[in-house]
Amino acid sequence: MSLQTTRSFVSTLLDWHRENGRHRLPWREPERTAFEILVAEILLQRTTASAVAGGYDPFVSRYPTAESVVAAPSDELAERVAPLGLTKRASYLERCSGQLLERHGGEVPRRRSDLRSLHGVGDYTARSVAVHAFGEDVAAVDTNVRRLVSRFFDIEPETDVTEALTDAVVPAGRSSDFLHAMLDLAADVCTARSPDCGDCPLRRHCEFSELSDGEPATDN
Repeated sequence: MSLQTTRSFVSTLLDWHRENGRHRLPWREPERTAFEILVAEILLQRTTASAVAGGYDPFVSRYPTAESVVAAPSDELAERVAPLGLTKRASYLERCSGQLLERHGGEVPRRRSDLRSLHGVGDYTARSVAVHAFGEDVAAVDTNVRRLVSRFFDIEPETDVTEALTDAVVPAGRSSDFLHAMLDLAADVCTARSPDCGDCPLRRHCEFSELSDGEPATDN
């Protein structure tokens, strides 16, 4: 893996994302608070962006803070997320909000260790919040990002190397844009079963594209 290849991966993704990214997803609006970003990341766990998009704004408009979530009746919270098919997440948000009040004065903590201690928040969610709410220069590697990175650099997807490599190439001060770029390209182009290698901006240096000649060689 050359420095030129790594730089090409980062710069090409950012250029592509500027023109083609899913900028209208409501939780990506620049004025979102850390709490609103945390809510989005919990709702997005194992769920598609399209499934969450329609109900996100109404939820955070009614419950914009940890205090407002804790003050709401549990059945009301469940009813609010039910149309998203995410009823169980209501209890996650309720317990997490209670912990924010008890431990952090209602504020979302910046430290990833503190984020991971919250109910319903694992390492990926903690990293995503650290990136999008606080601009920390790390990556958050889910199945989609893992697929994209492993294909491009021709490494095994289910290894710690994938996460370490992704962390290493995060551009300083652009972590949020970079993570969104990887997620969006994986969702729209570098899909699991039918990657559109011919229309991929990374195809020039992508090991997967070279090996498959534009056809998927695996169902990563």
